[in-house]
Amino acid sequence: MSKSNKTFNDKMVSKTVIPAIYLWLLASGSVVAMGIWKPDVVLANLDGFIALIAIIGGTAGPALSTILRMWESEQTKGVDDIPSELEHKRLRDEAEKEHKIELEKLAQKHEQEMAKSAQDHSQEMAKMTKLPDIKELKPKKGE
Repeated sequence: MSKSNKTFNDKMVSKTVIPAIYLWLLASGSVVAMGIWKPDVVLANLDGFIALIAIIGGTAGPALSTILRMWESEQTKGVDDIPSELEHKRLRDEAEKEHKIELEKLAQKHEQEMAKSAQDHSQEMAKMTKLPDIKELKPKKGE
């Protein structure tokens, strides 16, 4: 979608919801990584980490859920369109094959007509340029 076609909601989502989702994922990943790397620090401040993730997750969780539902809907629509796309492709391929066959038939017919015309022409030219028989060239008695 180009920038000029973005609605107010598109702009709001791109400026607030998407950064909140990334921040939430980053914070959650950081807490888990720190819990693996330095478990004593995370355990000592566990309430603070949980509060941080919950505050960010209050906005990011439902937004991510909505985005995933929209993605799932898009995927379902794509899967539902597969049979019609396959049918269209089959019909298109069939029509293309018939078209090629028809073109080959026309080309063959044209070639045959050209050969017949050439043959007719050569026969006509042979008739026109035919030399008289030798008998016709001999002088007749009394000439």
